[in-house]
Order: sequence, then C-alpha cells, then structure tokens
Amino acid sequence: MISSYDIVMRFLVTTEVFETIHNQDDLKRHQDLISSQIKTIMNSGKLVSGGQFSDKRGHFFVIDVENEVELLELLGRNFLDSCKVESHPIVSFEDLFAFFQRHPP
Repeated sequence: MISSYDIVMRFLVTTEVFETIHNQDDLKRHQDLISSQIKTIMNSGKLVSGGQFSDKRGHFFVIDVENEVELLELLGRNFLDSCKVESHPIVSFEDLFAFFQRHPP
C-alpha cells in the first residue's frame, strides 16, 4: 500500500524579484537572503535542477517534494517576501507518452 509519504511530486518553480527592490541597501539584503535560501534548497536533497535567468532578475528550480507544505518550507520567507513565485507540477515526457498510450483519443 502506498502512503502519502511515498508520493513525490516534481515542481517547476520560478521566481522574479519584485521591482521595488532596487536601491543598493535593499539589493544587498535581498542578495544575502536569497543566496542563503538557495543554499538551503541545494542542500535539501530535493533539487533536481536550478539556476538564474540570464534575461531578468529571477531563478528557476526543479524540485521534488512530498507535498505542498514541503515546497513552501523550502522556499521560505526569503523568497516569498521578496519575489513573485510561481510553481507548476510537471510530468516527464515519458510519463506523458505513457498516459497517451493508456488514454487514446
């Protein structure tokens, strides 16, 4: 029997720094907070992939979590208080193709 603790969900999480964070003191504080939270995520064992967008002030993470609360805990107040955050459950192409096989049109 599968318990809810055995289920892992994969999420794509994107962040974008609020436009109101632009003066030097705010930027430094934000950099310190976000760097600390990124290290926490990296050390959690839950990060599949991640990085910085090259075209804007934001980040992306592919994260495996057991539930939405674990995702919230990984992001922490550091991201939630300083960035627009979006999260999307994702499915691999292999799983998508298997779904199509099981559910033909």
